[in-house]
Amino acid sequence: MAVTKGEEKGESSTSAAKNVLKANTNGIPNYELPWVEKYRPVFLDDIVGNTETIERLKIIAKDGNMPHVIISGMPGIGKTTSVLCLARQMLGDSYKEAVLELNASDERGIDVVRNRIKGFAQKKVTLPQGRQKLVILDEADSMTSGAQQALRRTMEIYSATTRFAFACNQSNKIIEPLQSRYAASTEWVRCQAV
Repeated sequence: MAVTKGEEKGESSTSAAKNVLKANTNGIPNYELPWVEKYRPVFLDDIVGNTETIERLKIIAKDGNMPHVIISGMPGIGKTTSVLCLARQMLGDSYKEAVLELNASDERGIDVVRNRIKGFAQKKVTLPQGRQKLVILDEADSMTSGAQQALRRTMEIYSATTRFAFACNQSNKIIEPLQSRYAASTEWVRCQAV
């Protein structure tokens, strides 16, 4: 799989794609963003459905005191998008440098925890008072047991400066020592069309 320069710097694929479009000097995009990326909600108020969870995330955004979070549920119901919206609202202009988004199904081994996540947690970032950096692990339930154990230690060491948000299909695949560190855990439900 090809890696863009933005992804090498720790940007999400969405951010990297948008930067590629901006960098094109003739104003004509090299490709179109997928519909789901082009119209992805930006703020929590833009999200439709899962009202109870969204309201909880809005309270976290307002208070600025973010705990570690696990959001579980079926694929495609907005778990990762909701966490990204929360991060944008909490971190404002610091969002790009204060958020590390990883897809744990692609980068699920212990080396990712030891290198990328730990390196990000150690990085100094100027943030609004009372805010922390955020590591978003999409499909966290596909991380290896060894990677989860290593992540446990990283969370303990850097909990004052870095928060973790897991988006997963099955929260029972997250090891118990990690689950116990999460103050907020919520099960999402798929919205039914009327």
